[in-house]
Amino acid sequence: MKKLTFLLPMVFICAGAFSQPAETLSLEECLRLSTARSPLKRQQSISGEIYQFKRQNLKSQWLPSIGINAQASYNSETVDFSEMMENLPVSIPSLPLDQYKAWADINQQLYDGGAVKARKAIEKSTYETEIQQVATELEGIKQQVIQVYFSLLLTDKSTEVLTISLEELDERKKTVLAGVENGVLLPENMLSMQAEELRMEQKLDELKLSRIQLFHVLSVLTDSAFKGDIPVENPAEPVSFDKEIYRPELVLFEKQKEKFTASQRLVSSTWLPRFFAFSQAAYGRPGYNAVSRDFHAFYSLGVGMKWNFLNYGDNRRQVKILDLQKEYVDTKLEVFDDQLSIQLETERVNMEKFNEMLLKDEQIISLRKAIASASFAKLNNGVITSSDYLKEMNAELLAVLQYENHKLLKLQAAFNYLLWQGKL
Repeated sequence: MKKLTFLLPMVFICAGAFSQPAETLSLEECLRLSTARSPLKRQQSISGEIYQFKRQNLKSQWLPSIGINAQASYNSETVDFSEMMENLPVSIPSLPLDQYKAWADINQQLYDGGAVKARKAIEKSTYETEIQQVATELEGIKQQVIQVYFSLLLTDKSTEVLTISLEELDERKKTVLAGVENGVLLPENMLSMQAEELRMEQKLDELKLSRIQLFHVLSVLTDSAFKGDIPVENPAEPVSFDKEIYRPELVLFEKQKEKFTASQRLVSSTWLPRFFAFSQAAYGRPGYNAVSRDFHAFYSLGVGMKWNFLNYGDNRRQVKILDLQKEYVDTKLEVFDDQLSIQLETERVNMEKFNEMLLKDEQIISLRKAIASASFAKLNNGVITSSDYLKEMNAELLAVLQYENHKLLKLQAAFNYLLWQGKL
């Protein structure tokens, strides 16, 4: 198992805990709902019920089997001793042509070579495999929830930044309008400001619709009805990670191998003899005394053995097939380990990459703000047009949006890392 050496105990920074609204949407709650209310949970419940019924069926194989039978027949002829006894002073009556019999067969298994025990192990491994398979599918749903949740955060942050920029633009538009009215600036400068204002309002409308669509997806994934105006909480950032892996796929592969091992024990049990006890209790005529004409009770008791020791190598080949199937699972485990290592390293590098980019983003924003401020001063002095200023203002806005985007991508990479570790 390849594991990253990205150590230290995990610590969470709880920022802004006292500034959260009374009702917010958290990533933790969304992940909890997506697993607790998923239809896949019902699959786990159904698998559990099926497993219990199968266990009861296997347990009943050790109980005695009882069969009730009845038979009435009429024969065209029967045993007749009259010719054999014609010269003797005694006579033996002939058997009746009609015969009647009611009986119960009772059989009890004594030794089955471990077949029932092996079948129980197979059913247990099958059930646990199904549970782990559902768990792996739930990890995929969690991944979708994380993607949608952070898209919501980015949408809200972009809306916030654009709203602030729109307010600043409105204030500066008033300054430009005063310059146009005083004849200092050309009217075209005001038109450019108005067009930019409309463009930003259009972008805000687009973000609003995107938020509605993302909430719909999140509602489906969590089987919940969220209020459209509920704030989305920024999750606390995990700053350090340990190396432990808890992915359900690892347990899934192990359970699959356990099932094949139990199947091998079941195959081995077919090489062994079976011992059983049997009995029959009956009433009718004739019984075991063939010459009796009276209705009477009779019974038999015994033990038996069955041993199918000649199978022409079928069992050995079946055991070899199961060995190969376990080896196949091992190869799948190796592939999964490789892919998991790649995913973890990718997310770790992403966290480092976005952390470095954030440092540059802060410098870029500082410079862009200075440039935009200087450009606005030039606009007021009639040195440049409003189009030139808007170009610099949009560059500043883009720098801020990139900074917020990189912060969220870094945070998302951290949670993706935890997800790949199986800790969410």
